[in-house]
Amino acid sequence: MSIGLKDAWKHSFHVGAAVCGKMMNDPEYDALIKKHFSTLTVENGMKFGPVHPEENMYKWDDSDLVANYARKNNMPMRGHVMLWHNQNPSWLFLDNGETVSKNKLYKRLEDHMAEVANRYGDVVYSWDVLNEVIDVDKGDENGFRLSDWYKICGNDVYEFAFKRMREICPKAKLFYNDYNNESGKKMDVSLEFLSRLLDKGVPINGVGIQAHWYYNFPKEEIIVNAIEKYSKLGLEIEFTEVDISIYEWDEKRESSQFFKSRPEERIVKQAETYKNLFRAASTSSAVKNITTWGIADCYTWLDDFPVPKRKNWPLLFDENKKEKPVVGSLIEEGQKRDKK
Repeated sequence: MSIGLKDAWKHSFHVGAAVCGKMMNDPEYDALIKKHFSTLTVENGMKFGPVHPEENMYKWDDSDLVANYARKNNMPMRGHVMLWHNQNPSWLFLDNGETVSKNKLYKRLEDHMAEVANRYGDVVYSWDVLNEVIDVDKGDENGFRLSDWYKICGNDVYEFAFKRMREICPKAKLFYNDYNNESGKKMDVSLEFLSRLLDKGVPINGVGIQAHWYYNFPKEEIIVNAIEKYSKLGLEIEFTEVDISIYEWDEKRESSQFFKSRPEERIVKQAETYKNLFRAASTSSAVKNITTWGIADCYTWLDDFPVPKRKNWPLLFDENKKEKPVVGSLIEEGQKRDKK
């Protein structure tokens, strides 16, 4: 098809992709990005550890490659991520071998946010200020994850992060981002957390639903319900890390059980789940973006997580960077809705 995903859905929401710097010099990725995507996210290069590995050193290589590509091609970016429990540098929570003080950790976070945001603020339209601070299974009595951030600062640091980011980036959209927050207890706790912050005047513009889903989950009505619940808080919604695994979480953990080739019957069901997402997202003006976590099946983090070397096929383009049939279906669906 001559038209891409981004144009087929441009009157509903942006269609974006998470990328890494090395993709920016690949002509095949370049062609796919320019045809199908309107926003970019740096997959790992803007996270605290990769971009700020030592206290007085930043490594901009990967994120600069993506940001410069985005600037050149007039593509706005999602900034990912400021505060997260994972991929942090070893120095962050220590001071002379001891646990860093709360005040010093606040200052480190503040300095980091300012440094990263000031470098990319011209091209980043929204920031994931917080990522995955809720853990309903192993968290505290209120569902907060027992991370180093939480242990040192308590949950006050979450409010601080949003307020300070608003001062640094007065015009950017500020997001809370999480996984499994589209249904169940995780959604309930997320709604309560966000509602409480909003009632206190904390500057939150939106919620990111990561959407690391499975070929058979979720149904369209689950996605619609989540959109309705979050939008009632006055929040924008972005599906920020979409990939749809052909395995369920606990399935086929032993290498002898892995699919040796792409299971086509599951690819068909995967396509239906992608269509569920795009259809549900188009029901509300609160949804602003659907971003896939990667572009093609030749490179995806799911090939090593949660089971190492278990080949996955979770994206819209195959291992040869060719469109899966679902891409054409989504384009047709978008064009139909555009004509209504």
